[in-house]
Amino acid sequence: MKQLKKSCLAALLFSTLSSNIVFAAQELTPEKANSLQSFKEISIRGLYYSELDKVRAISKAADKQGAAYFYITSTNVAPSNDGLRIVYAKLYKSDAQSIDKTEHNFRNFSGVLEYPKDTAIHFEPFDIVRLRGYFPTQYEINTAVAKAAAKKQAYAFFIDRSIEDNGGNQNITAYLFKKDAPERKIQPENAIPYDSEAGQLALAQGGEAAMQVERPGYYSSTAFNEQFYAKKFNNTVENVTTTKAKNQNTSVETDTKIAAINSTTTNTAKTDENSTQPSILPQQRSSRYTVTLPDGSKIEELNDATAAKMVPFDTIKFKGYYVSEQEISFNAGKKALAKGAKYYHISRIAQDSRGPNKTIYVDLYR
Repeated sequence: MKQLKKSCLAALLFSTLSSNIVFAAQELTPEKANSLQSFKEISIRGLYYSELDKVRAISKAADKQGAAYFYITSTNVAPSNDGLRIVYAKLYKSDAQSIDKTEHNFRNFSGVLEYPKDTAIHFEPFDIVRLRGYFPTQYEINTAVAKAAAKKQAYAFFIDRSIEDNGGNQNITAYLFKKDAPERKIQPENAIPYDSEAGQLALAQGGEAAMQVERPGYYSSTAFNEQFYAKKFNNTVENVTTTKAKNQNTSVETDTKIAAINSTTTNTAKTDENSTQPSILPQQRSSRYTVTLPDGSKIEELNDATAAKMVPFDTIKFKGYYVSEQEISFNAGKKALAKGAKYYHISRIAQDSRGPNKTIYVDLYR
């Protein structure tokens, strides 16, 4: 009888273990993960000596969340211990819905779809085109970009920048996408800088706190970085030569010439050693701006949402006459650097009631 009980107990235990193995969350391939809708993102931390250890730990955590599948998106090093790893993963239900990337409500130009920004920002471009020429209407801009995109067999395009220069020509930057474009990993809009004190503290806490920190390999949630992609795709500027018709409301394209321009065209200002003008460049990892001083030192400005998650180590104020936000940011960054800050946030700008001067209040962060 005892032997029978032991056999039944062993059978029950084996059945339970087998059940757990069968229903354990499974890891998805990148292609499959990008085609399904995730219901949650999680992070775990621990000593993982191999990829298999990391996968097993995430699988176990995914089980607790009721997930059928998971996909590991990135890994950070814990600040408290170089051996500790913080692993991020997306979780999926067994009945996860497919992501439809073939929307048909976009405008079509020359056989190429025009993506709006809130769609384009989520996909990785495969190429970039930059045009310079006279285009009196938005329709002509879109058509010119679409023609360039069609030559590169693009499924869709997104016009990120269209700026008129002093000569009346438009300088246009557009990104091109394949129909099966991979998903672009996006940073949270209010992501805490990884190398800040607040970021290191959040990573040490793990869990939901770690999810608020910038993740390696993720992109800005609000912008593409033209310098990064122009260099990645070895892109040059195409000069589109057009002539104005007698009726100034129309233009007739007479010739198209492609000129290889060695220097890249961007909407940022350069700073040389003798200049006092600021250089504020968009960053690849976030939507923040970087102020670069003439000596090469740099500091980043935080947005309101990110600063609200962090504790400043000091607050400064200064007064002066400034005609642009760029001037204010440059001077705030310069003074913050002198105080040993890595990041700064302009918390308030007060206008002097007796004159044109402004008082700037700046929070400093390490």
